[in-house]
Amino acid sequence: MARTLEQIIENENETVVANAQKTATNILLNIHLAELRERVNLTQGDIAIALGVKQPTISEMEKPGRDLKLSSLKRYVEASGGKLNLNIELPDGSHYGFTV
Repeated sequence: MARTLEQIIENENETVVANAQKTATNILLNIHLAELRERVNLTQGDIAIALGVKQPTISEMEKPGRDLKLSSLKRYVEASGGKLNLNIELPDGSHYGFTV
């Protein structure tokens, strides 16, 4: 009988699971940056011009596993024409959000 992902994770070392989740979160963040840029029909070059940097800098920002500063993320989003909001989920399940 095949095990579910939840069953596999349940029996895995906590450190391994935490590291995998951290890596996945970083990869997803960067994938979403590229998706955001594509959704507003901009190229890496367009974002680079708006930020006053070279295109390879934008490529580097979008690489999987790249750990961006919040200030860099804010500039990237604003260069795409958006506004960055932060939503924090607290341990009690409530949310605290604000514009960055």
